[in-house]
Amino acid sequence: MYELTKNEELILLSIWKLKINAYGVTIRISFKRITGKTLNYGSLYNTLYLLVRKNFIESKESEPLTKKGGRRKILYSLTSEGKSALQEAQKIQKRAWKDVTESAFENEK
Repeated sequence: MYELTKNEELILLSIWKLKINAYGVTIRISFKRITGKTLNYGSLYNTLYLLVRKNFIESKESEPLTKKGGRRKILYSLTSEGKSALQEAQKIQKRAWKDVTESAFENEK
């Protein structure tokens, strides 16, 4: 199975958390909440494009916004492959951190 990059993992997690409200701006806000770091739009949309190509997410256009000149949003959702990849990433993280306790870091000081 394909191993996700950290950005891919966090973007997939953001899409999963946002459900039907996952579009560029909200995904970027969610990413910042999780990491404390700002993801530039170029990196975000490049990663979204790659995730679509890998069949981890799907994209569709929303209805136009009701205000005059309202634009459509590109909404993203996880595919079954994306959910599986996210679950596998979680399992890897749990295995990696299994035997590490917070006190282990204190002993290193």
